[in-house]
Amino acid sequence: MQKLTSKSFEFTKNILYFFKILVIFSILMLLFEWVEHLLNTNWTWLNFIRPLLNSILNFSESINKNSINLLGAIFEFKYGIALIIFTIIYYAINGLIFLNSFLEKIVTNTQTLCRKIEEEKFNKSLQEDINKKQRQIKNFSIAIKTKAKQKYKYEEINVDINEQNLLMNKYIMEKLSVIPKEFNGGFLYEFHDFNQIDSVLEIMFKVLKSTTPIEYAICVQINNNYTLLEKLMSLDYYGKIIMLSETSYRYEFNPIHKYESTQIGIFQNDNQTMEIHEFKEIM
Repeated sequence: MQKLTSKSFEFTKNILYFFKILVIFSILMLLFEWVEHLLNTNWTWLNFIRPLLNSILNFSESINKNSINLLGAIFEFKYGIALIIFTIIYYAINGLIFLNSFLEKIVTNTQTLCRKIEEEKFNKSLQEDINKKQRQIKNFSIAIKTKAKQKYKYEEINVDINEQNLLMNKYIMEKLSVIPKEFNGGFLYEFHDFNQIDSVLEIMFKVLKSTTPIEYAICVQINNNYTLLEKLMSLDYYGKIIMLSETSYRYEFNPIHKYESTQIGIFQNDNQTMEIHEFKEIM
């Protein structure tokens, strides 16, 4: 629509410029006609435009038939009036060109404004749809894998991983009322309200920073996607709470954010690119 409107205004402008050139040409021919009359001669090459000039001169003569004798030459007022008429037409065309450009600017700005309003409405509707779909994602899972801390491998201290895991699970069950499941060499915890994930993360950070002789790789994944959880666990990111970009994106739609999400790397796994983020405490 905007392209058609622009072409219409461009066509009108070109027509007006054509008539403007025609008026300038007619003024020039009228001057030649006037010189021809003063010299009392006959220039046949003016015959092609005489019908137009004569019609204008006849109209001018109807306004004023007078003439003046100046240095032996008869100056008829109708020629001067005809020049005035052509000049008026010339400036009238200039006015129409200005009006055409002014209207084009108004129409273009109006169309741009309408398009901007429509785009804003569409973007708002799209954003609301995205917000609605994201907030509908409620379920999420957390997987934890443990191992003895590096320093204990070189000391004569026997770390009982099973005992440490029991203590960890007991603490998490007491704090979050969730029952762990064995999963991919670690433990799986399932939750059903992602909007409350901050309270879960608070406990997970306490686990992560505990003074136990084991360290933890904690992975978070929305929609209980166990396949992606296994891939996250295979990265062995101990000492961090990690997630994929889709989980990080979902976190943005939570009404409250006690933690921040930052990207820590991009990995290839089974010909699949994974963008890894981590939850961090806001300092």
